[in-house]
Amino acid sequence: MYRAYDIDGNFKLDNVPSNATLVISYIGFKTQEVNVAGKKSFTIQLVDDTQALEEVVVVGYGVQRKSDLTGAVASVKGSEVLKNAPAADITSSLQGRLAGVSIVSSSGQPGSSSTIRVRGMNSVQADSGPLVVIDGFIGGSLSSLNPSDIASIEVLKDASATAIYGSRGANGVILVTTRNPEAGKVRVEYSGYVNFKTPYSLPDVMAPGDFARVANEYGAALYPATDTGEPYRFYSDEQIAAFDRGENVYDYVGNVFRDVAIENNHELSISGGSEKTKFLFSGSYNNNQGTAKSSSADTYNYRLKVDTEIKSWLKFGANLWGNYSKSQGPRFSQYRGVLIESLIFPNTILPKDEDGNYNNANLTGPQYNPMGHIWEIDTDGYKYTSRIQGYVDVTLLKGLTFRMTQGFTFGDNVSRSTYGRDSYTTVMANGDKTSATATSTHNYSWTNQNILSYVKEFNRNHRINATAVFEQMYSDDFIHKTEAKGGLVSTIIGANNTALGDVMYASGERTKTAMMSWMGRVNYVLMDRYMLTASWRYDGSSRLDKDNRWEQFPSVALAWNAKQERFLRDVNFLSQLKLRVGYGETGNQAVEPYSAYTELEATRDAQNHLALSTKRIGTPNLRWERTQQWNGGIDFGAFNNRLTVSLDVYHKLSKDVLLEVDAPHYTGFSSRLENAAHILNKGFEITIGADPIVSKDFNWNTNITLSHNEGTIEELYSDKSYMVISGNYENKYFRNVKGKKLATMWGYVSDGVWKSWELADAPAGTEAGSYKFKDIDGVEGITEDDQTAIGNGQPSFQWGWNNTLTYKNFDLGIFIMGVHGFDIYNYTREARFATNGLINLGPNPEWANRWTPENENTDIVGFVKGINALTPSSQFVEKGDFVKVKSITLGYSLSNANLSKAGISKLRIYASIQNPFLFTGYSGIDPEVTLKSPLTSGIDWGYYPNGRNYLIGLNFAF
Repeated sequence: MYRAYDIDGNFKLDNVPSNATLVISYIGFKTQEVNVAGKKSFTIQLVDDTQALEEVVVVGYGVQRKSDLTGAVASVKGSEVLKNAPAADITSSLQGRLAGVSIVSSSGQPGSSSTIRVRGMNSVQADSGPLVVIDGFIGGSLSSLNPSDIASIEVLKDASATAIYGSRGANGVILVTTRNPEAGKVRVEYSGYVNFKTPYSLPDVMAPGDFARVANEYGAALYPATDTGEPYRFYSDEQIAAFDRGENVYDYVGNVFRDVAIENNHELSISGGSEKTKFLFSGSYNNNQGTAKSSSADTYNYRLKVDTEIKSWLKFGANLWGNYSKSQGPRFSQYRGVLIESLIFPNTILPKDEDGNYNNANLTGPQYNPMGHIWEIDTDGYKYTSRIQGYVDVTLLKGLTFRMTQGFTFGDNVSRSTYGRDSYTTVMANGDKTSATATSTHNYSWTNQNILSYVKEFNRNHRINATAVFEQMYSDDFIHKTEAKGGLVSTIIGANNTALGDVMYASGERTKTAMMSWMGRVNYVLMDRYMLTASWRYDGSSRLDKDNRWEQFPSVALAWNAKQERFLRDVNFLSQLKLRVGYGETGNQAVEPYSAYTELEATRDAQNHLALSTKRIGTPNLRWERTQQWNGGIDFGAFNNRLTVSLDVYHKLSKDVLLEVDAPHYTGFSSRLENAAHILNKGFEITIGADPIVSKDFNWNTNITLSHNEGTIEELYSDKSYMVISGNYENKYFRNVKGKKLATMWGYVSDGVWKSWELADAPAGTEAGSYKFKDIDGVEGITEDDQTAIGNGQPSFQWGWNNTLTYKNFDLGIFIMGVHGFDIYNYTREARFATNGLINLGPNPEWANRWTPENENTDIVGFVKGINALTPSSQFVEKGDFVKVKSITLGYSLSNANLSKAGISKLRIYASIQNPFLFTGYSGIDPEVTLKSPLTSGIDWGYYPNGRNYLIGLNFAF
């Protein structure tokens, strides 16, 4: 056996007998035999082996031919994705490329991960993200991998495919296969880029002088007569004149963000070995500076993979990988985050006075300086995860193999926060004590997996692929938290020594969970036409009470490859026609451990006396969340598969969904966890692929994905027809309502503002210029009963369009995506109208069009006493539809003839621009980041926005 010497397949053999026969083989091509017959040189053209290519499709606990698939499976190659959309986290590069898979870049924060959902959301309390399986190892994240290490990604979407993962497969399964070592001489590969990042266009603010005039008008409207007999003025004419000259003013929005932030990414791999033992080592480093000041992240990844063939029937391998990341940044949160604060803080006040003390405003309410977010909050954290996995593969009989895999995971996660004297926490608490908090989480887990596989073909008409699995998992987590206030705590020392504080708090928690599973699956193919796949899984989880711990999950799917029928076999333009139908059941047990039991916690009173109190009341009868899903699909190919279409339609009903419901009054708690709802997701997915142009020098490949999903609350086991969303502020804006879609926004229907001529019909005490809401229930007066559905943040339609064009050595990739059919509650805009309570009068340019006696034809509230816009209403609901050009990448690969002389097998340089264009009617910065949480999707809390990226990169190998 001889391995190809260079990337062009050229090789040389010595001492070959003249009557020898050469056997040439390569993965994905048909094996050919060539008689030497005394010849000195040969030109051998390999022919695609479609069947061989299909054998590498991963389906969980094994592989199948693509032609034998009966379920809904989406697949992409890692190299193809990264070529057009280079990134340090492959998750963002997958956006819009997999039908039925929603990937949202929900934050521009360095080190943050994208939000992934497969066919909607099935759960409220439990995790709704898909299960990630890396090289058969259950658990992990795409962001923890070196992108260049990823060979392929398969997504199992329907229950007939995911049921083999039982209680972990309800939200879909992402199967990641990393690159395998290859025998031969040592090969070194490098990929790297430098990225220049800029923020999107930032919101407008009033010019300082104009704002000062508006502030005085506000004072005159609310306080028309002071002790001096004159209207109240916040600023003198001299101050306003200075503001107009640009003196004593500060651009808070502009100073929160950098003009340009720089990211560096480097990936290196070394592989080689003999035919018996092969290895691959890779490592990566990413240094990511955020567009917001004081935000950054550093990430390190490494992996070592070794495969050894001890005997022809016995193989052994080991896979070691790890990830270390650390990050820091200011507060971008749903309440009092730095973006909102910079928009509502007066730009007529400098950050600090001459003595170096912060200037905190108090025009209409206490207001801390936004630059305290940047300069006075020291928030950072690091996370380290290491996994080691070994396997033994034994061939017992021809077609019958046994594989045992044992894996261990070790993890540490530490977060630290220090709030200085002038930070938000201190100022709003009306104190002067700094505070520091340190939280550390340590995890140890192991997984044991035993797989027995049987693959056999009988008489060319019968093919069987059977799998049996026994699996065990164990996890041990310990959380420790300390907090200190005052004393010597400062942003210099940080949270490194909380013992320096005057007041200390400490808490600890340990949780252990275990799981045991049996699984069986059979795939049977008759005459390459008729396919049957059936699976059964039996899971037991320690997270639930012993009486509800075990559950079984079946599935069955059928497929008909109509192209193989005689009446279609000779239809030349038709390459593929397959019909699929499947049904399966999956579960979800991803609830907090011990939720079935009442928990106690240690507390101390004012005299520091120790006592035990109830932390949470248990629900002993908690059951598995269970999802039943039907799927129907068709796969079509024409013109030698230069045109392919795949269509899937699904109906997914999740029963016994966990919700926090009202608890009996005698318990002393307002809510408890129960199986209290049904959620229905239904929709369709379409994937269209085409090669419109195929020629020697110029090729064009295009791929389109379209997805529609609608998730609704079908049942609520409650005395009320709705449930509020738990959380500090979410419950003001969203409700789970029976019969309505998830992420339903709830509030008053705005009817503009009260005009002076309408006051006769207004409630007593109403002032002209105040908010006006519609009376929904018909009862006199506006009450909570007049609130109703005012919008929905769940997108109904998403699409992606990827184009790859090549001309000789040039390649051009263009990717566009769109999200449609959802609303956004613009809380960021709403907060700029609030002028009492904890929110300050700020330089909102919309004040110029506010209601006044001279400007009554407006919907902008006027300066009236007691106004506070923080009451949910339709006035701040906007259409969120958007289209983004996600990436444009131009690359050039140097010719192999020139490279081989220098010992280089590949060299490609490229330039890429990401997020260059955004088309939307939304008035905020970035509509995409509002899709962060599925239950509260579509609200703009002032999250860290995405920005534009300008990359220059290099790939080479030798």
